[in-house]
Amino acid sequence: MVRTERKIVGAGILLVNAVLAACGGDDGGDLGGGPDPAALSAARSEPSGDAQSGLVGQDLANPLRIVIRRGATPAAGAVITWSATGAGSLMTPAVDTTGVDGISTSVWHLGNAAGTQSSRAVVTGGADGSPVPFTATASDPSAPAPVQIQLRNDGGNNRFEPANLTIPVGTTVTWSWVGGFHDVTPTGNPVFTPSGAPVPSPNSYSHTFNSAGTYLYFCSVHGSANSGMRGTIVVQ
Repeated sequence: MVRTERKIVGAGILLVNAVLAACGGDDGGDLGGGPDPAALSAARSEPSGDAQSGLVGQDLANPLRIVIRRGATPAAGAVITWSATGAGSLMTPAVDTTGVDGISTSVWHLGNAAGTQSSRAVVTGGADGSPVPFTATASDPSAPAPVQIQLRNDGGNNRFEPANLTIPVGTTVTWSWVGGFHDVTPTGNPVFTPSGAPVPSPNSYSHTFNSAGTYLYFCSVHGSANSGMRGTIVVQ
């Protein structure tokens, strides 16, 4: 009888230990398996200032904005380093400290190149979500207007339209395949980068002409340097 009672007690102890182990024991751990409430996280805070458009060499209209939290609570005193890529770009301030609301902001002075630019905010010591990325689109009002040339084959007439073009230095030309199977192959001197292997429409290819000169090109499927589907661009 005594042995039987000992076996029952021993089995009960093993069962209790198994239950405690399955529940994480009695050490006060996170029973739910959720995120660490003491961990820092970084994210954009609306209005974040992401995806704005502005002029090259100018400040964006709205500052960039992030929020740092410890768990679900805003974290004060986090040190943030702001940076942007591209010549002429600047972040003010470049180093910031979050306030009681966990917010850090910085004004983005765009770089000198038109197109997509990028910046980021980095939390010193690290945080989930850091670095926080941002992008902006910069435009240059002094740049020449872009030009389009169509590649056509309607009526069985394969051609560039217009075939002859005069543009200022710095102009971006886009060839657009309206119909047919074509390419853009430069010839002579100076030259520019070709479009690649012939492809069917719809397709497009762009090149910015930054040097003066007379540029000759043709479609290798329907022309040559001297005949057929060919074109001329005078850059001045």
